Amino acid sequence: MTGDLKKTYDLVADDYAAHIFDELKGKPFDRQLLDELATIPGVICDLGCGPGQVARYLHDRGANVIGVDLSPGMIERARALTPGVAFDAGDMRALDVPDGAWQAIVAFYSIVHIPREELAGVFREMKRVLAPGGALLLSFHIGSEVVHRDEWWGHDVDIDFLFFQTVEVTAALEESGLIVERLQERDPYPEIEYQSRRAYIVATKPVE
Repeated sequence: MTGDLKKTYDLVADDYAAHIFDELKGKPFDRQLLDELATIPGVICDLGCGPGQVARYLHDRGANVIGVDLSPGMIERARALTPGVAFDAGDMRALDVPDGAWQAIVAFYSIVHIPREELAGVFREMKRVLAPGGALLLSFHIGSEVVHRDEWWGHDVDIDFLFFQTVEVTAALEESGLIVERLQERDPYPEIEYQSRRAYIVATKPVE
């Protein structure tokens, strides 16, 4: 599945960047949360960064941010769009990063391809690379459905997007050992994004 995802996102990388890179301009709630995150000292990772729109936003606000994405094609676009940020390919299931390396992670819709039964394992990996007291800002589509696409911006693809109930994500975060600090939801912005209700969770790694 990982190889198929890489191929799909490499295939749509140019179109994805063209359609998504400026979308935060129309998302004031997301910007507010990112403004709060940008004040955190230490390294912030935009995990599942795509073309790097979130990393760019944080970078422009003075944050020490890096970006990681599964797709080398997305990383190539991210580097071209924001040369001042370090972007590298990586798999959130097994990150090539030392324990406690990052003070914060922002993962906007990055779990959209993670099977439900693997959520806690992915969150355990995020916890591992967070410093004690570090924060995870996570967002996802609310629901129980799996949305399949066989066409994406004119490209033939075979890809599933998973929606999650807040209770199952919260449970997986707690199972991983992270502490859920805040949960917020919002309705979709018209004409800007896919019309699904969104959840945002802030979770922290215990100070041990």
